[in-house]
Amino acid sequence: MTRTVEELMIELDAVKGKLDSVLPKLAKARVAYLKNPSDITKTVLEEIQAEAIELQQEYSQLVSLIPAVTGLSRDELDALTKEVRGTRRTEYRLARESLTRNEIGPTAWIEDYLDAAIERVKSILPPRWLAEEPRYAAQTTSLAFGDGYLSLTKGLRPESEMHPIHRLRQAIYVAEDFLQDQPFYDQFAGCFLVPALTRLAIQEPNLKHVGGEREERLNHLWKGPSGQVDATLFELLTAAGCVEKGREVEFISTTSEKSPDIRCYDPYPLVIECKKQASLSKYEAAEETIMRHLFLLLRIAARRHGLYGTFQLELTLEASLIDADEIVRSLVSQRLLPNPSRRLTYSWGTSAFFPSQRRNPLPGPTRIYSPNMLKVLFGWESDLPTWDGICCSIDARGEPFVDEALEPIALLWRNDSEIALKKRSKAPLNLFSKASLQIPPGEFGIIYVSCVEGTRAKVADMRQDAFADRLQAFEHSAKVRIPISLLVRLYPRCLDHGQPDLIESSVRYLSAEHGDADLFDRFPEMIFTHNDIEDESGEGSR
Repeated sequence: MTRTVEELMIELDAVKGKLDSVLPKLAKARVAYLKNPSDITKTVLEEIQAEAIELQQEYSQLVSLIPAVTGLSRDELDALTKEVRGTRRTEYRLARESLTRNEIGPTAWIEDYLDAAIERVKSILPPRWLAEEPRYAAQTTSLAFGDGYLSLTKGLRPESEMHPIHRLRQAIYVAEDFLQDQPFYDQFAGCFLVPALTRLAIQEPNLKHVGGEREERLNHLWKGPSGQVDATLFELLTAAGCVEKGREVEFISTTSEKSPDIRCYDPYPLVIECKKQASLSKYEAAEETIMRHLFLLLRIAARRHGLYGTFQLELTLEASLIDADEIVRSLVSQRLLPNPSRRLTYSWGTSAFFPSQRRNPLPGPTRIYSPNMLKVLFGWESDLPTWDGICCSIDARGEPFVDEALEPIALLWRNDSEIALKKRSKAPLNLFSKASLQIPPGEFGIIYVSCVEGTRAKVADMRQDAFADRLQAFEHSAKVRIPISLLVRLYPRCLDHGQPDLIESSVRYLSAEHGDADLFDRFPEMIFTHNDIEDESGEGSR
């Protein structure tokens, strides 16, 4: 029988409608069978499953007729689908080098929302809770005095990530300091906390439509442990994002038993589990501690010889295996070469030294240790670092802004040993595994895993490849179905004079056996960033 395009579309819609109505029944039947495996529940499951398979086959057959009915080739249909749905991700956008300020345009300006965001978050707090820890504790005054210095790894300052004050207090104080242009605003904490806090306030209207223990989850931001604030923000924003996409969701009560975070009732019953990886792994934190110690030894030796400038160190051994004293002696001895910047090779790696003056004029008043200063003095690129870390210091004489840098000393380091690269690029598959264990037997589940990805391109791309390879071979219980999952990669960094900026890049994974690609259109992909204006790839958002 010859069909017109209109007739084929009507048939497709009809079959899709039947399939959509059967899937919730299938989910319930599967749960019923796994909870009570009897002949009756098995028969019901098999009957509904057979009906679903038959409808799926009918739908696939109708789809296969589209080229003949429309007269379009497969390539033309693919191009048309992309145009209708919006350009999807390409391999190009997976690469770290494609996720920079020049590649991803801003989707919103934080300043437009932050004032209201701060007031909204403060409104959920009990009186005097915020004042229990002092505001100055969240500032970076210590960087400007005495022998203050900065250490960054993975683009992050460990002191800002593992702060002694409660994480929510830190977030509010840092956001207020940014808004008020406080001199000792913690630009390194603000690059994530300010956008995240702003996003929470933007999503307030959607969050109000999340059912279940919404208020309890909100209160957990300040009642719960400081270390759980970032993860709770992730859960809240994911639930709000689901509402924004038109889904009906509710938070699932927390119990002693393993359970998912969110229940969704449409397009068919399923659950959602959110996992957020710590910003710095134990290995990254331990490596940074070793390099920090090496820098402090180097600074003492450099000052003794009247040396100022940038030392570059490329290691071919794990940091835990190096002799810090030997490396310091080698770095300082670079000054004796006719060209100190000429790279020398040792058993542990290579070194170079780029000398500078004791007094270095800056283009104008510059925030100490801001991206502008780090680039001018030491060649550090905050948007896309080419090194694993930097330790550096200037004599700021207690000032938050300076127009010249006194006694600048820096150590730029990276580790290219095979073992170090492997450990640094370790994929967060353990979180995916834990998330799969929290999906109840018989349920469909969607997994969101979030991680901070501020490393240089080589390490970031290795991590992405490792996650994809390991996920492809990943096996979970046959009693659950995971049709899709998302890896939410975050690139927080400050720019220019300390402006917070967050690029978000979600990678989608479709189950080969139980995948449902339509779900990607029904659930959020951008969690922490505003997405009114989407960039050309649809992947990155700022």
